[in-house]
Amino acid sequence: MQNEEIIISILTHNKLEFTKRCIDRILKNTISPYYRIVVTDNCSTDGTRLWLERLGNKIRLIKNNENVGFSKAHNAVMRAYRNNDIVLMNNDIEVPTKWLLTLHEEAYFRDYGAVSPAIVTSRGLDVGAVLDSNARGKSLIDDFETEPDWITGSCLYLKSETIEKNGYLDDNFNFYYEDVDYCLRMKQAGIKFKCIKEVAVIHHNSVSSNPDQKRMMLEQSRQYIASKYSERFTA
Repeated sequence: MQNEEIIISILTHNKLEFTKRCIDRILKNTISPYYRIVVTDNCSTDGTRLWLERLGNKIRLIKNNENVGFSKAHNAVMRAYRNNDIVLMNNDIEVPTKWLLTLHEEAYFRDYGAVSPAIVTSRGLDVGAVLDSNARGKSLIDDFETEPDWITGSCLYLKSETIEKNGYLDDNFNFYYEDVDYCLRMKQAGIKFKCIKEVAVIHHNSVSSNPDQKRMMLEQSRQYIASKYSERFTA
């Protein structure tokens, strides 16, 4: 995919201050290749939708009448732009200069089906994660040698050919573990993926859910993925 626009698919559900920062950084720090921002608003109630509407032709806005979750919202965009490379992005991400160009070049020059940036943490760079026997993850901090089981879906560059071969996100996940499942499926399909440490993003992490909601959704998704891959994990 060298000539089509790269689609940056962003989901929003309230937390307008983070969305403003996210889109501002994209507009300021994204140079060639060509790209289009597609924002899916999952029924925000804090003025997010009005602010997005005012951006006009800087973005394409999709308005959902309910919060359909991560997988279903991104899948709709992936189907609508099936011939394009797509970046799945949370609205609490801040990208650095030349982020998209670097991810694009790494994906094509090194023949990866998917790439993600590293995430800045207080302990160092999060460059992916590995799973234990209970399908619980452990982040790889500044560990550039260990092969990760998955790379983050909060900012994930997918080639169009990867989506064609690996399919869409599993709609049975509402939030969390969608990226884990997608990476496990890529491994099964022989599709290579990599965290690109030269691109480091800020991720404010789960700003649209409270801690109790997050724990509940994480556990529901963990149990589902453990049952889906029962030959590997214990529920």
